[in-house]
Amino acid sequence: MSPMAASCPSGEEGNLPGRADVWRTAVTSAILAVLLLLGSSALAMAADPAQLARGKYIFGAAGGCGCHTEPKGVVNAGGRKFDGPFGTVYASNITPDTKTGIGGWTDEQIITAIRLGRRPNGERILPVHPFTSFNGMAEDDLTALVAFLRSVPPANRPKTPKQISIPMFESVFLPAWLMTFAAKETPPPAAPVSGVARGEYLVRAVGHCGECHTPRSAMTMAVDNSRFLAGNPKKTGPEGQAAPNITPDKGTGIGDWTEEQIATYLGTGNRPDGDVAGGLMGEGIQGTLAGYRDMTQADRQAIARYLKSIPAVKNKIE
Repeated sequence: MSPMAASCPSGEEGNLPGRADVWRTAVTSAILAVLLLLGSSALAMAADPAQLARGKYIFGAAGGCGCHTEPKGVVNAGGRKFDGPFGTVYASNITPDTKTGIGGWTDEQIITAIRLGRRPNGERILPVHPFTSFNGMAEDDLTALVAFLRSVPPANRPKTPKQISIPMFESVFLPAWLMTFAAKETPPPAAPVSGVARGEYLVRAVGHCGECHTPRSAMTMAVDNSRFLAGNPKKTGPEGQAAPNITPDKGTGIGDWTEEQIATYLGTGNRPDGDVAGGLMGEGIQGTLAGYRDMTQADRQAIARYLKSIPAVKNKIE
């Protein structure tokens, strides 16, 4: 009897189909075991309470990513309309729905979209999404944010197609604009944890405050960082809303506000003069699943301290 026959369970020489079945079963079992192990690891990571809490906190410090939620709509399901000089775009679905959201994206692909404005297929995301600011977010904060985004209930809502009114806008004009005008924030090795450095990080990167509060050119819509946070009138402000001067200029900014008053405003929306935040700032304070109001008192004070430290710019916003 040949060695092959001796090893065959049926005792028939050259019973190759029987061996193939054995190997197929063994390989399939091994693959299933690996997939189960990977799935268990992913679930364990997603269920890590500390990481989820950190991700939700960053989500809130970014204003609750309100751009991705329609008023009274499903959180993060997209659809919010934004009109610009180039046409009209609609916010994307960033829930973990695998068909219409980001459920089929890897963590790295989500981070690339947040930081660099690129979808997994290479398509450029229009700078209505503030990726030039978010590029300054620390890696650990982004990783935690992605974990939190994956924990939000999925919503099946296809993206509304954008309507671009300028020929060759995305292929020619947008790349040129980004190269010329869109300076990116630089990410730190790790997120600062306290003091003015913490406040700067929250203002410039996570909170992306300059996107609304730094003056923009009416012709190019480029931000003028030489007047950082000096405000925008309705003509160049976000969604046609004026954004106030939040530099420490006493006449046209918030120079007369104390650090405590700034911190209180971020937590409650209550201004020193008795008025209450409305519009986009009111939305950012309230947030969706979290907002500025959910930041710690220490972080709100760090922001206030940083705002008091930047150059005062005289720029009256009507």
